[in-house]
Amino acid sequence: MQVRRALIFGRFQPFHLGHLGVIRWALERFDELVLLVGMADESHTLRNPFTAGERITMIRESLKEEGISLDRIITATVPTMSVY
Repeated sequence: MQVRRALIFGRFQPFHLGHLGVIRWALERFDELVLLVGMADESHTLRNPFTAGERITMIRESLKEEGISLDRIITATVPTMSVY
């Protein structure tokens, strides 16, 4: 059987109810979810106040509080990409 996998990419600065809603939607429709935390190498600025690790912790703790299992969620980081 083929695994159906969704991908959600974001900065999650900070993680909020809109992000939670999209994750719930994806988990209702797909077998696995890949969460890519972008701008992973930027932190402690006005636009990106939290580190990638802090954001991943926020996401995981929020999902656990909502009763969402992390078993079907893969989390990875992506560095900042400049476009010229």
